[in-house]
Amino acid sequence: MTFSDGAVARARSLPWLLAMVIVLASCLPSREIPRVATVPVGQWPEDVVFDPGSGQLFVADEGSATITVLESEGSTVGTIRLTTRARHLAVDPGLGRLYAPNEGNAFVAAFDTRDLQERFRVPVGRQPHGIAADASSHRVFVGNEGEGSLTAFDGRTGQGLFTLPVGQGPGGVAVHAATGRVFVVSVKEDRVTMVDGMNGRVLAHIPVGHGPTHLRVNAKTGIVYVLNTEAGSVSVLDGLTARLLATIAVGNYPIGIALDERAGRAYVVNNRGNTLSIVEEAAGEVVATRRIPRNVSSAALNAQAGLLYLALKSEDRVAVVRLRDL
Repeated sequence: MTFSDGAVARARSLPWLLAMVIVLASCLPSREIPRVATVPVGQWPEDVVFDPGSGQLFVADEGSATITVLESEGSTVGTIRLTTRARHLAVDPGLGRLYAPNEGNAFVAAFDTRDLQERFRVPVGRQPHGIAADASSHRVFVGNEGEGSLTAFDGRTGQGLFTLPVGQGPGGVAVHAATGRVFVVSVKEDRVTMVDGMNGRVLAHIPVGHGPTHLRVNAKTGIVYVLNTEAGSVSVLDGLTARLLATIAVGNYPIGIALDERAGRAYVVNNRGNTLSIVEEAAGEVVATRRIPRNVSSAALNAQAGLLYLALKSEDRVAVVRLRDL
């Protein structure tokens, strides 16, 4: 029996291929990060937001159209029932307000973070989705997914301020309080629209990666992180110049992000890869990867306590993790 030169070459390359597989496997996190606590919440927790003003955690339970309220260490405070589901939440710590877009009824409900009572409702556009609150001006901005628009209102009174087109499929919304600039993802156009939050004027359209969904702004540096969910990457933008600074490869299907502004770190949840990418802002790269539970939908950070919160959508729970264990 004889072998062709190609077969011999392939046979000789097998040990090298095996060695490469072993090296790559050793780079992947083998054990899931330990949990301090795992707390039951409502059905299909989609978003989790930490409020430094009240020291509480608010969880948007998409499946049960509720908001579960937790203490910072994970104990349950109460439940807010909504008219229809909210997939995203925003808080204004200075006002003590929580804002929840009711997607099926085209309004945003405002709640007091202390007694959890509803204060008012603000009519907005169809399918309100992403939302952000400016803790400096106390303005609230919500992306209307069904209309491709952004609505702004006064978070103190509920008075409408302006509505303007921002592109197809507005997803995540973020605001930089120091400049009053608002950043809105256009999921279907692979771009971010930058808006002057005071007068409702579009300042720039910034191309990003494929399928952008969520974004966050570092309040100290003005750096904007955009999750390109379909591309498995993060676009890093200069929020002052509207310039793309870098595109960083992360894991499979990045869909949640939390920022530690003091440490200059971003924690990116890779939903389909079951990993957490830790991005160093100064270095502009992923400095560590950790294994997390499956189907994590979002993350929030309590920097003072050194805690990271993960919404476990498949388990109807929230996991509490210590930053020092990452």
